[in-house]
Amino acid sequence: MRLIRQLAAWVGVTGRLDDALRGVMKGFGVGLLMTVAAMAVAGCGGDNTTTFVLSGSSTPSPASSASASSSAGTSASPIQSSLPTTAATPIAGSLKIIIDSPDASTAISSPVEVSGTASVDKGTVVAVVLDAAGSELGRAITQASASKPDFGHFDVTVSFSGATSGAKGQIRVFGVSPRDGTTPTNYYFITVRFA
Repeated sequence: MRLIRQLAAWVGVTGRLDDALRGVMKGFGVGLLMTVAAMAVAGCGGDNTTTFVLSGSSTPSPASSASASSSAGTSASPIQSSLPTTAATPIAGSLKIIIDSPDASTAISSPVEVSGTASVDKGTVVAVVLDAAGSELGRAITQASASKPDFGHFDVTVSFSGATSGAKGQIRVFGVSPRDGTTPTNYYFITVRFA
């Protein structure tokens, strides 16, 4: 501003220049105020209770339009899941899969519910019940609520047979390789006792 006044004094137009600068500054201030007001109005959100109806159709109630829009594009019988839909907390250390339940102090019988956290390819988790010799007694497959690189919850029920009451066994969970869909990856196991 000082430089402009010095330049104006040199040219000899000081009175008119001050008036012009005041006008420019007022215009800038008004423009800035209008921009801030427009941004505030735009950030207020919209009316999410408005229902749009195509001509020739009847007006749906807000409840029916909400259910219609949520069911559009889904199958007639959606799969219900008791798993949380959010990603799980990452596992401490470098583990990619763990068993949260049952724990090693629990005596298990068939069927056994196995739940935990996993970060595996495509979210595919396999749970296997083994006897003390390592022979497979039962197996089940499920999908975690998230897949690698995120961590998701899994819950699967494994039916098994051939266990000796009081004997030790093992529950093993793992992911599978995306290359062939069968090669086990990221093992985790607990030792259990059969009821």
